[in-house]
Amino acid sequence: ADQATLDLIGMLMLDPNIQHFGILGCYRDNEVDRRHPLFGLLKAVRLNGIDLTEIHVGPIERESVNSIVSDALCLPPSLCRPLSTVIHQKAGGVILFVIRFLNSLNKQGHLVYCLESRRWTWDLEKIKSERVSEDFVVHTTLQMNSLPKPFQTGLMIAACLGSNFNGPILRKAIEENELEVDSFIKSGKDGGYIEESESGSYRWTHDQIQQAAYNLILPTQRESFHYHLGRRLLKNSANCDMNGDFLFMIVENMNRGTDLKLNRDEMTQLARLNLQAGNEAMSTSGFHSAAKYLQQGINLLSKDSWIHEYDLTIQLYDAALDTYYTAGQFSNFEVAVKQPLTHAICFEDKLNSYHHLVRFLTASGRSEEALETCLSVLKKLGEEIAPNADIKSLLAEASCVKQMIRNSSIDDMLDLPKLKDSHKIAKISFLSTAIRCSFEMNQVIFAIIICRMVKLSLQHGLHSISADAFSLYGALLTCPTLSDFDEAYKMGRLALMAIDRLNAFRMKPNVFLSFYGAIAHCKEPVQASIPKLLEGYEVAFALGDMERVTGILQLYAAVAVWGCGDKLTKAEEIIRIHFRRMLQHKQDISCKNILPHLNQVAKLTGSKENVYVTFFNTTEDNFFEEEMNRRGAHTRKLILHTCRMYLAVMCGDMESAAREYERNGAKYQGGIRFFGTTTRVFLAGIVGFYLARKR
Repeated sequence: ADQATLDLIGMLMLDPNIQHFGILGCYRDNEVDRRHPLFGLLKAVRLNGIDLTEIHVGPIERESVNSIVSDALCLPPSLCRPLSTVIHQKAGGVILFVIRFLNSLNKQGHLVYCLESRRWTWDLEKIKSERVSEDFVVHTTLQMNSLPKPFQTGLMIAACLGSNFNGPILRKAIEENELEVDSFIKSGKDGGYIEESESGSYRWTHDQIQQAAYNLILPTQRESFHYHLGRRLLKNSANCDMNGDFLFMIVENMNRGTDLKLNRDEMTQLARLNLQAGNEAMSTSGFHSAAKYLQQGINLLSKDSWIHEYDLTIQLYDAALDTYYTAGQFSNFEVAVKQPLTHAICFEDKLNSYHHLVRFLTASGRSEEALETCLSVLKKLGEEIAPNADIKSLLAEASCVKQMIRNSSIDDMLDLPKLKDSHKIAKISFLSTAIRCSFEMNQVIFAIIICRMVKLSLQHGLHSISADAFSLYGALLTCPTLSDFDEAYKMGRLALMAIDRLNAFRMKPNVFLSFYGAIAHCKEPVQASIPKLLEGYEVAFALGDMERVTGILQLYAAVAVWGCGDKLTKAEEIIRIHFRRMLQHKQDISCKNILPHLNQVAKLTGSKENVYVTFFNTTEDNFFEEEMNRRGAHTRKLILHTCRMYLAVMCGDMESAAREYERNGAKYQGGIRFFGTTTRVFLAGIVGFYLARKR
């Protein structure tokens, strides 16, 4: 299995939500050592308390071989014992070897059916003298060498097509003058090399037989064989074939030949195919496979590709940055992002790289650097926002938006024209990129950015991002400074309807985050938000939008626990499941926002587990002090403060709750009324009653 497959198996095995899951895997211990990724996976599974049962399967015993020979020859076991003893010695007790060895003895005339005696007979001395390799693959390859050359060619080609292949692909891989495909398939089935599956495709009867067929290709010729096979498939394919598994098969084979002395045009063509394969893999959430293809495409670029293959180069880097970030390959990301920012010929071509850079910096806990980058880029786009913007600036922006939407119904705003100006699209796209880091570092700038997004939509036309802008503006209207809940709810409903009207499916997690996290509970029962938040989470995860994954999971935890929206045991299960998912995607910084929620729900359910030690090898107090003193990290501080107060109040420790409020409560007043804000106000009220009675 490749790394992507092992990662998938690991995610399934470690997912606490899957209670009944059995997986049967096998490997040959003479082919896999302790450095293999498989052993890393097995170690991680055991550390998580999951039982694994290992069964060491050795060679079959002599009597079992005798039974096989007896059944095959329709003779009593006592008559077959001398023959089966020799076969057991020669084949080493490997059942597949035993069967193939019997067939080879028949073909060589050492084991024949005698018409006179009406039974199978054999020449035991010749069989004893038969030289047989101890390795089944080597033995089978030697047997294959005696087959007709055209048939050997078919076996070599089929071996390069993988463990499964279909007839049409095989026909594209074989030239007309090489062999007749139908005849090859019939001979392959008759010889026990391949078999037809229920779907009509073909598969090797055993992976060792495929390996034996592959070994027919001389090691020095394998790179060339793969490359030219890939080119042949490409030449014989129509454009409509260039997708999915067929595309991957072409690219995988051609990539095996990259060490050949390819000319410039060949390398460029292969780089373009890797870009196509990477985009195809990304479209099916195959992030690790996509990263592999895109990295290969980048490696194939010439040193002067920024001059001679500019469009291909910028496309490869843009796609690779998106993939590296989503797959958590941050070291590759940091190396790759420098290239387009250095070599792209115009500012517009650098925007995608800046977009991914801001996401990376924010996810890495460098929100201040991310915000500085955002403000610099927005200034170049003509959307300057002062780093020291104050509440007066915000109120002016909000007032302008309020005037624009006054007397406009939801239908009026949905009927606005579509945004087509590419420069304006670049503006609203980057304003959207700046949302998360500005929320972490500067709430005033965060609010101004929201107002700018809405203004752009209303003045110049609707974009899919407009749905997000409307929901964010609705959330903004819930803050104490503006406090217009009716208008907030209207903007939230507008955003939900805009998802369908603007075909803005990718904005669904964003809109759900704002509407069901900050707006809906002002007008609807808080429990009604639970299924919508989980729906948004799944969409975000499928899209690889890890920022929204984090935000929605935080809100689910708040609503499920603080709002009594779910049973504690169920809430803990769901939070833990998705927390582990995020760890698997190397979203460590984002996981720190979820950890306090997981800690409080574990304590409320009576668990003795210290989740801080389990996941980050630290104590709760050390984690709290370190994060509360960190610059920025606004969301994490809010969560830590609220979780501490909530736990203290629920456990009856009002003194601790009062100390936490007096220490940090004043810092976190106001802002958008996400459900956590409502909870903090409620907790502050309880603490206030306690202190009033005490004094």
